[in-house]
Amino acid sequence: MVGLDQVATASFAATREIDKLAEDIARKIGFAHRYAVPRLAMALSLRTSARPEPVSGDPGRSIRGENLFGTGAFLAAWVSFFIEYEGLPLENIADLQRRVRDHWCRGVKLLWDRLGEVREDPYNVFWKFLAEHLPRGDGLPVGRTEPPRRPGPIALPLGPAAQDPSTGTPPLFRPVARGASPHVAIMGGVGSGKTRTALFMLAEIAKQAPVPLVAFDFKGDLTGDATGLDRSFAAEVLDPLERPIPLDVLAFDPAKPHARELAAQRLRDSLAALKGGAFGAVQRGLLGDAAARALASHRPCRLEDVRDALVAVYEEHGKARDGAVETLVDLCRFPLFEPKEPPADFFGRARVIRLRQDLPDLVRSVVAALVTDALDRWLNAGPDTPVDPEGNRALRIVAVIDEAHRILGRKLPGLSNLVRMSRSKGGMIWLISQSPDDFETEDDDFLAEMGLVVAFATNARPGATKRIFGSRVELADLGKGEAFVRIRGEKARRLRIW
Repeated sequence: MVGLDQVATASFAATREIDKLAEDIARKIGFAHRYAVPRLAMALSLRTSARPEPVSGDPGRSIRGENLFGTGAFLAAWVSFFIEYEGLPLENIADLQRRVRDHWCRGVKLLWDRLGEVREDPYNVFWKFLAEHLPRGDGLPVGRTEPPRRPGPIALPLGPAAQDPSTGTPPLFRPVARGASPHVAIMGGVGSGKTRTALFMLAEIAKQAPVPLVAFDFKGDLTGDATGLDRSFAAEVLDPLERPIPLDVLAFDPAKPHARELAAQRLRDSLAALKGGAFGAVQRGLLGDAAARALASHRPCRLEDVRDALVAVYEEHGKARDGAVETLVDLCRFPLFEPKEPPADFFGRARVIRLRQDLPDLVRSVVAALVTDALDRWLNAGPDTPVDPEGNRALRIVAVIDEAHRILGRKLPGLSNLVRMSRSKGGMIWLISQSPDDFETEDDDFLAEMGLVVAFATNARPGATKRIFGSRVELADLGKGEAFVRIRGEKARRLRIW
């Protein structure tokens, strides 16, 4: 009996000869990830009725099963393909490794026979060949493991005791209904119940519409107990101090015009924003040039590559190292990212990124900034999610930022775009913070974009509170478990949540 956990951790390989052909194919087409060619090759071979010849030769470089096939349903699907092809159950893991190797090798040879000698544009020849030989799918790009999302109604209670005193019924937030905004802001002082409320409502999302999640946990409150996201979403907890985050955080689509230049500018703007605008025009220009150079010469590109390019650019211009260089040097003291997964794969699973307090503030902010930027570029570049006949839009991913005041006011382009533009793409953004005042420093009116705003007891300036809830609201007067709630399109109400 072969279990999926065995397959996920097992090593799979072709031969050295096939590795060389696959590397040449990847270089011609521009694939950044090593599993891309093997996946296409195996799919092509599995479409060929005649069984592949047994392969001999020196083993090539191995790929771990979870990286070669993906995880969860995708891993199970690949295993089922190999079983169905031969019509025989797997004897052991070695039997699966043999089947994978034979199809991997034959598929690469088929690709190379079509591509190796062409003198015209290899990119167009390659995709035309695949379009003619592979079955029609759902249009997802290579490496993407995201299943299609189905639209349907979602009705979230605001807490176990939440009740509207005027009607005696529990109020419900319907984030994907026609005309609604799915985004949520929950605010309150220490011990007010804001995180407890967020976890309660997020658990309801996991039950009603299970979707991937990415969360930033600055205090360690989002995991570790019965209501934690690691339980409700079965989320993997990532700690950059224990191992790098496996996201190709600087990924871009080379097929899109000016994608590399835009990615370089976004990285420049994010790093400059995190330094509080301390980068001058010359520093920003040199950092943008260095980022573009690194992205052009390294695929996948790492922060260390940008650092090295920036040092070289400064030397070429005869400039002494300054704050821009030192910022990159400081960031690269920690192995924050390891580009194993493209954004589509990384954001296709539930992840909680733990940003412990013993990490420098700049490092924690940079992780949040770069991941939200990667999420924005991936999510907002995708198609709109479908809508059912009642107008309910399918969710695609939930993003949660606890202690959001740590990055609010930084004017991060990724976060701003996610709040303003991701609704039609199936994005749902949760910002958990201490006070309405935290949102006052953003250029964009984030709170106006929220479908639900919940404020527990906290000290806030009258201006911010009045703008959200009205002139007669005093958040400091709220009792334990009480909150002012504003659902988009409805009047603000004072409710007991707990």
